Formats: sequence, structure tokens, C-alpha cells
Amino acid sequence: MAMPTLDTALRTGGVALAVGLDVLALSIGIGVLGVAWSKRLQVGAAFSGAEIFMQLLGAAIGTGVGHLAGEIAAYAGFAVLGLIGVWIFVESFRHGTNLAEKATSGAGLVAASASISLDSLGVGFSLPALRVPLVPLLATVAVSTVVFTLAGLQFGEMLGERFRENAERAAGVVLVALAIFFAITHGSG
Repeated sequence: MAMPTLDTALRTGGVALAVGLDVLALSIGIGVLGVAWSKRLQVGAAFSGAEIFMQLLGAAIGTGVGHLAGEIAAYAGFAVLGLIGVWIFVESFRHGTNLAEKATSGAGLVAASASISLDSLGVGFSLPALRVPLVPLLATVAVSTVVFTLAGLQFGEMLGERFRENAERAAGVVLVALAIFFAITHGSG
């Protein structure tokens, strides 16, 4: 078994970091809501699974339509992230709703996973050009996604405890702002 080169390791780490930053941002936003420890690994596994699935799907579809489909997927992901932010903001005005539960299970978890993984479809299209071994890349992304999720949830919870009164509304606003920021900077990146 050949040892990976430094170049391959840097490309693998770069992909994992790029994917992880979206995950971190969303996890902070959700963490503000206060996510029980029993749910955190479930959220991390869902985010990780979504990232891996979309990269594999992108690689399987191939590079023929890769760039265009990758751009569409990235912007669709930004739109879903923004919609989640709007949903959290609107729900924050309803008394007696457990937003953390809604955002980390069922349809809420599926929507959150989709919002951060759609750009991984574009990553998948570019995998052949990156010339990185698929299994080590996916393993690195899987582990780093869970780590980014847990770190984001913890940091978000600390923010939420500090600013409890308006934390839910702030989480919604932050997610919408991140979606807009990602969409604006995506083309220049």
C-alpha cells in the first residue's frame, strides 16, 4: 500500500475543510437552539452521511454535466439554508415549540442535511479531476463532518446560553445571512 503524497493529503484535507465549513456554520445555528447530547451524534451522522452520499452521487454522474449541475446544486443548498433560517426565525415567535427537536429530527434534519450537502454534489463531480483516492477522502470527510458538527453544536449552545432571550431569532437571522454570504462569495471562490 502506497503512502499518500503531501499533495494528495493537502487536496483531501482541503476538500474536507471546505465541506466542513458549511457544516460548522449550520451546526452553530442549530446549536444556539440547545441540542441534547443524545441528538448530537445523530445530527453528526446525518450530516456526514448526506455529505458522503452527495459526493458519491456527483462522482457517479460524472464530469460531463458536472460544472453546471454543481453550480445549480450549490445555489440550491444556499437557498435551503436560507429557508431553514427563515423557518427558525418564524417558529421562534410561537410559544411552546421545541425548535431544537424540530431541527434535529424528521423533516427538519433532512432539510438541514440537504442544505449543507447539495454543494457536495459539485465536489463529487470534480473528484476525478482532483485525483485523490476516493475511500480515504470519504473517510476524512465523514470524520471531519462529525467533528465540525459537534464543535458547531457546542459553540452554538454556548452562544445560546449567553444570549438565551433572542437566541432562536438570532439563529434564524444568522442562517439567512450565511446563505446570502455563501451565495455571493461562491462565484468568486
